[in-house]
Amino acid sequence: MNAGVTLRIPATLESLGLARDFVREQAARAGLDPDLCGRLDLVVEELLVNVGSYAYPEGGGDLEVDCVLEADQFCLVLRDWGVAFDPLATDAPDLDAGLDEREPGGLGIFLVRELADRCAYRRVGEANEFRACFSRV
Repeated sequence: MNAGVTLRIPATLESLGLARDFVREQAARAGLDPDLCGRLDLVVEELLVNVGSYAYPEGGGDLEVDCVLEADQFCLVLRDWGVAFDPLATDAPDLDAGLDEREPGGLGIFLVRELADRCAYRRVGEANEFRACFSRV
């Protein structure tokens, strides 16, 4: 699909537009349904905000965004070289608790898990790699 094209950008909130445009272009090339493109937009935003906010406590890191076709799935792959963190290892937030009783954080990755058909995390050398896959059928 993208013949190995990967977008490498600063891991900052200012890069969100670049990441979204890249993913939209790759999704259009793959002929994805517009409803799926809306879900992809939300996932890109949540993942980029998390990396931009937490992966590089000292600032100055990069983020790679890639889109991969796998059989009947479109997968969004984000890679950073920040603090090792598996967001899938965290507990789901207690959605029944009141706002004043709820622990902060966790809603973004919960949303990603709900929107994607499959999520996976792995540490590859010094890199965090998060994959969110969406069924194309």
